[in-house]
Amino acid sequence: MEQTKFHGKAQAYEAARPSYPAAAIRYIDGLIGDCFGGSSNAVPIADIGAGTGKFTVPLAGLGLPVYAVEPDTDMRGVLAGNVRDLSNVTVCDGSAEATSLPADCVDVITVAQALHWFSPAAFPVECRRIARDGRYLLVSLYNVTSFDSAMRPDDECGDRLAGSIKHFDDTKADFFRKPAVRSFPNPIRYTRDSWRVYMDSHSHSPLPGDADYADYHAWVDEIFDARAIDGILTDDTTCMVTSELVQCD
Repeated sequence: MEQTKFHGKAQAYEAARPSYPAAAIRYIDGLIGDCFGGSSNAVPIADIGAGTGKFTVPLAGLGLPVYAVEPDTDMRGVLAGNVRDLSNVTVCDGSAEATSLPADCVDVITVAQALHWFSPAAFPVECRRIARDGRYLLVSLYNVTSFDSAMRPDDECGDRLAGSIKHFDDTKADFFRKPAVRSFPNPIRYTRDSWRVYMDSHSHSPLPGDADYADYHAWVDEIFDARAIDGILTDDTTCMVTSELVQCD
């Protein structure tokens, strides 16, 4: 469908981005059961902004039908490979505002580490279009770093780093009215090499052929050197799950 700011970064994303804790997946399974009761085996899910499938794959382990919607061609290619053997997953070329899904087709809409890219005006309209029976369970997940490692300092932020905690706070306010919020530990340990790959996976990161790539990696190494102990950088990441059963207006 298109190239996003993650184009060319799918391999780094797949290699170094953290997955989601098993406890969070069990919690979401419970939410689905609470909302849809005994019919849970027939509950279809749209995982929108699925990326390389970091959340799609464990979500598919619940045994429910999953539509994995991803706009970027590179990310979608890795996603397709990761779910090739999962018969309950359908990969879709679509975006948050135009999923390509038929109307009235899902009960649950999940978004992992991506809701801040969506339009607060247009995304709910698409959710209402694809939802069955005038309601849907919206679930958003963020792996929130213990320090704001996700963003490069720029003119707006100065020397301050900003990242996933801001995305979590902003999307909770923009997309939910009466959300339920749960947190789950998801600690990550980086070597210098895995830290470099992780930092290459962000939307703002230059690609290896870009003129500022060497300067960027020097900055990435400075962060590692300042925080690593005995060659390991510890990020006590927390997985934040926000949910709400939305009744369509």
